[in-house]
Amino acid sequence: MVKCPNCKRENPDGVDVCVYCGHLIDPTGIRKQPKTRQLQDSDNDENQPRWGSARFDRNTRLFLRLVEAGQLIDVDMFNYPQGVVIGRRDPETNERPEVDLAPYDANEQGVSRRHARLHVQEDALRITDLGSANFTFLNGLKLTPHQSRILRDGDELRLGRFKIQVTFASVHSDDR
Repeated sequence: MVKCPNCKRENPDGVDVCVYCGHLIDPTGIRKQPKTRQLQDSDNDENQPRWGSARFDRNTRLFLRLVEAGQLIDVDMFNYPQGVVIGRRDPETNERPEVDLAPYDANEQGVSRRHARLHVQEDALRITDLGSANFTFLNGLKLTPHQSRILRDGDELRLGRFKIQVTFASVHSDDR
């Protein structure tokens, strides 16, 4: 077992990122490359962090695939410096979160009006449950309200019973 330097919880041996808080366990911030992968020229710089599927920078685009609805939502996180709220429109005040899931039966599936917030911090995309009534789950694990966790390419979110697959895509600066 290895202790996370951030949350101090014990993690299984061999993990590079804390399974509880998403913090890099390697204190140098440099993750070792898996032995099964061939090294490429770009891998030679030992000072570059090895984030794997958690790296999220200005050349990364977020896509949220709404599993049941079969819809794909393109979210340009860098248009929202304070982050993006996921939830549903309030029918009384007509207030809408940046990602409004109301058209996809979100109310029936337990999505709160202000369910969770996505934001970029230190080249990582994070999610925070905003105290939702039916909770937010990341890869089947219930999130602690108001505590951010790192998202990775391929993660599954569940807001109540509403399932979302997270996908990162690299874009070139001239594609933005």
